[in-house]
Amino acid sequence: MVKLITLKKGYYDVNGYFYINEDTGSGFLFDPGAQGKLLADIIDEKGWNIEKIIITHGHFDHIDGIKELREYKNIPIFIHENGKQFLTDPYFNLSAMAGVGEIRLEADGYFKDGDVIETVDKGLSLRVIHTPGHTDDSCVFYSEKDGLAFTGDTIFKGTYGNYRFPTGDHKLLLKTIREKVLTLPPETVLYSGHTGPTTVEAERELYI
Repeated sequence: MVKLITLKKGYYDVNGYFYINEDTGSGFLFDPGAQGKLLADIIDEKGWNIEKIIITHGHFDHIDGIKELREYKNIPIFIHENGKQFLTDPYFNLSAMAGVGEIRLEADGYFKDGDVIETVDKGLSLRVIHTPGHTDDSCVFYSEKDGLAFTGDTIFKGTYGNYRFPTGDHKLLLKTIREKVLTLPPETVLYSGHTGPTTVEAERELYI
């Protein structure tokens, strides 16, 4: 089960996602970009066991709710191995210029391209696909079993992520999308950081 939570802080909003095994209540939380207390309340209300916070990339609007959330829930944070500079440096995570206060965090663990992230009960399994271009720590998380992928800001419905921020690269982003995202099965549902869901098949038409 995927549950979308639109998180709001000031002038920005971002899609956060709970990915939950409905049989066991175990799962993951993607990109808690704001409203950490709200996320903690949802976890308590549902009785879910969130095993990991998974960060698609380290921009402020995808990580700004973590500090507040962890005041209530001690959930470990995982990001791509290139993400350390984004969590620890307000220049890279853009908080220094966004008016949200400088953000500095430490991850509990790192993953790399090709890793598989599973719940303890192995009911949920995601393959890490490193997708640089928006940032060099950007990743997509693909479930073959459930036919879905969490894409962060790599690809949106009808467009793709901004490549003008630190470590962004337009040519690399388009190459990444064509070779790593649009090669997934056409029926794969894509859940992005800032738009509604779409499918690989629907997005392929834009990149022919």
